[in-house]
Amino acid sequence: MGTMPLTPADIRNKKFHTVRLRQGYHEEDVDALLDRIEATLVALDGGRRKGPLITAEEIRDSRFRTTRMSPGYHQDEVDDFLDRVIADLAGRGLGQSAPPPLPPRTPQAGEPPQPTAPDTAGRPVSPGPRMKPEDVRDRRFATTRLTTGYNEQEVDEFLDRAEYTLGALVQGRPDRATLTAAEVERIQFATTRARPGYDPAQVDHFLDVLADELRLYEHG
Repeated sequence: MGTMPLTPADIRNKKFHTVRLRQGYHEEDVDALLDRIEATLVALDGGRRKGPLITAEEIRDSRFRTTRMSPGYHQDEVDDFLDRVIADLAGRGLGQSAPPPLPPRTPQAGEPPQPTAPDTAGRPVSPGPRMKPEDVRDRRFATTRLTTGYNEQEVDEFLDRAEYTLGALVQGRPDRATLTAAEVERIQFATTRARPGYDPAQVDHFLDVLADELRLYEHG
């Protein structure tokens, strides 16, 4: 007998145990993700749609802040429940994110740049950089426990620098940037074995995307 599809009420009424003497997931981060999942299920059931539908891929890539000195949700419980949500959404055809309608395709090496088109206000729209500071701030990585992971604090501190750098570049202030594409490519994080760490494959992929993004500004 298969598992019954999840309903909005399953998400809304879900409760996790709270841990205090060991590391847990930041409750606000988990609750915010559950709100998006619930809104997605409401839309799939024919209700009012609030914002873009969340996908299994987005949930799999989610990253939560962790708590040490304050209460947090039991990590294994959250992970197990999200695994069920991921399977449910994948079964409904929401396995991966659809290609974003914006922005235009990035030109390949040696290809002439695409002409810019004016927006509704008459300003030119650049076909180049696509990542925003909030894309870094909202980035989430899966947590590893039984395999080697990247030190979470080091990665989080790096993401703070990356967010600041992108903010400066977006504002047209490259002099304030604290990271270059080359530095991103060379960055190395300490690894964890006896405690949770970020999934190295997900972090490395994000670093590749970030380095490409910074290169667009440096060569633009």
